[in-house]
Amino acid sequence: MAVFAVVTWLWGWWAGLIATALVAGIDALTRWRKHEAVRTWRKGAAGERRTARMLRPLSRHGYTVLHDRTLPYGKANVDHLVIGPGGLFVVDTKNWDKRKRITRRGRRGYVRVGRTSGDKVVGSVIYEAGRVSETLSRALKRPVKVAPVVAIHGPAVPLLRVMRVSGVPLLRASQVPGWISRQNAVLSVAEVTELSAAAEKLFPPYVE
Repeated sequence: MAVFAVVTWLWGWWAGLIATALVAGIDALTRWRKHEAVRTWRKGAAGERRTARMLRPLSRHGYTVLHDRTLPYGKANVDHLVIGPGGLFVVDTKNWDKRKRITRRGRRGYVRVGRTSGDKVVGSVIYEAGRVSETLSRALKRPVKVAPVVAIHGPAVPLLRVMRVSGVPLLRASQVPGWISRQNAVLSVAEVTELSAAAEKLFPPYVE
């Protein structure tokens, strides 16, 4: 009403109505965006909790599993960091609508998730795995390899053959623990202990 009164006094009642409508529209859009952001965050968080429960059995096979960890020098966070005999894995949870289609086309196996290219989908987890590798390598003064993995809730994902994009496996979240446990052993118990302790220190729990 204050906007209407001021604009009407300066330019007339018609301009006041237009200004009031614009302000109301901007306010509604801002509220909608905040609502959508909260809804998306809650959906993502629910997916991460489900993945965390699925990864829990790995601890019985000599794996350390860390959840929602902060990367240094930035706002990015790692959904799940898995460290064990089969190596180090950054697992990125995607909690998508079950109607979203994951398709592979052409001889090169070009992948699309809905209307989004597979390369865009795996871009963030490749970045996160790279940062984890760099940070641990620098701290331990030796190369540390980290493999990115995408854990998907919702859409159907092929079971008979692992779908990969830029070398990153796209798996149903329920497949991830078994896939990790089947990897060839590359780390000793002592190395797993050392890497787990370093990761706990270098990647603290993420705080909003």
